Amino acid sequence: MTDLAIVGGGIAGMCAALAAPADARVVVVDKGEAGAGSSPLAQGGLAAAVGSDDSPELHAADTIAAGAGICDPDVVADICGEGPGAVAWLVDAGCGFDRTDDGSLHMAREGGQSVARSVHWRDSTGAAMVRALREAVRARRVERVDEPAVELLTADGRCVGVRTPHRTVRARATLVATGGAGGLWAHTTNALGATGDGVWLAARAGAQLADLEFMQFHPTALDLGEGQRVLLTEALRGEGAVLVDENGERFVDELAPRHIVTHAILERARAFLDLRPIADLERRFPTVSAGLARYGVDPTGGPIPVTPAAHYFIGGVAADAHGRTSLPGLFAAGECSATGLHGANRMAGNSLLETVVVGRRVGARTIDEPEPPDRAGPSGEHLWRALDASIPRTMWEHVGPIRGGDGLQRAIDDLGRLQPSPHRDLCLMIARAAAARMESRGVHIRSDFPIPDDAFAARSFDHLPRRVTH
Repeated sequence: MTDLAIVGGGIAGMCAALAAPADARVVVVDKGEAGAGSSPLAQGGLAAAVGSDDSPELHAADTIAAGAGICDPDVVADICGEGPGAVAWLVDAGCGFDRTDDGSLHMAREGGQSVARSVHWRDSTGAAMVRALREAVRARRVERVDEPAVELLTADGRCVGVRTPHRTVRARATLVATGGAGGLWAHTTNALGATGDGVWLAARAGAQLADLEFMQFHPTALDLGEGQRVLLTEALRGEGAVLVDENGERFVDELAPRHIVTHAILERARAFLDLRPIADLERRFPTVSAGLARYGVDPTGGPIPVTPAAHYFIGGVAADAHGRTSLPGLFAAGECSATGLHGANRMAGNSLLETVVVGRRVGARTIDEPEPPDRAGPSGEHLWRALDASIPRTMWEHVGPIRGGDGLQRAIDDLGRLQPSPHRDLCLMIARAAAARMESRGVHIRSDFPIPDDAFAARSFDHLPRRVTH
């Protein structure tokens, strides 16, 4: 019997594994290679009030301002208050962040931050954290199952484990930490395997979902190539890069919240990011420089084309600040969860903070859960199949950065004609949630309802039928 089953091998899962009691038995179920996924792609930083001009209260105020009226203020205060402690824990775990000449942490300023608030390692913060956490986890009692999860097991109204194609893992506590859903859109900064799998698994087991209409589109992805696009981190704009139109004119505050920058870019035929104001770009932003080099782009030659791309799924499994979901025994952390921290628009740097804080809390409480009953077993159903290529196209065209009622209905109709599958079912729920929110708020921009409406100034919640008929 396992104490903690973790579905997903990214930062949230590793933090939970590292924080679990030393004698706890931990099993990680991961469909990808160790160290893959979207966690290593996080370029920016982790937001925490550790600077001399910052405080948890200011961090919380900025978070609520970015969240466009529907953040959970208690969750915001709780998680922002944990920022300094989370950074200290990560440093103790071996995470090396950039420092100034006097040895203090170097803080980068990103979108929505009134002061520089993100601790980082160059422009490869996620990759650096993954490396350090993987090394720390190696010393723990952790077993890895290199298979996809196909079902969460339930008995007596609680989650009691997880099933893979060849393994059943009974567990006191099960953590879904599978990352985001950007791969459901045709253009994304995510790893293409980020297709909302854990969200659907949790919903099918009976857990409540929340805020599915809110997908954050990063304003500045390289406007070249298809599928997974090169992310041009917000920290570039924090260090002086400017957005210009076809005439070379600036048109937006580069450090405004992401939905504002995204909207401003989409109002223009084309937009460009001028990186020339940044000195020593290759040394300071090696990840960006390498990505540009893959496409033969010389950032010193002039502004480079940018476009929004699906970046961060704010919606997901409804959970509190301790990762607890509506289904006892099931926890959620990281991008697959929806705690209410982000509201309608995630402030930069808050995702890594939330991932670490909630992941640690879940791991620490593992032994408090009861032992699962012996009779729990799988349903025997295998519903997973490859992602239908038409789904990302439909989602980008009709459930993209700017949506309208007619397009959303078209998406619902087109998706409804496809063969049922987990990806299809989740996308239908996302499209229906977007259609139901008849306003523009945060990252959810409706062309037919362009202004916020107080009637919708609340989070949205949804359920998938416990067993889907196929």
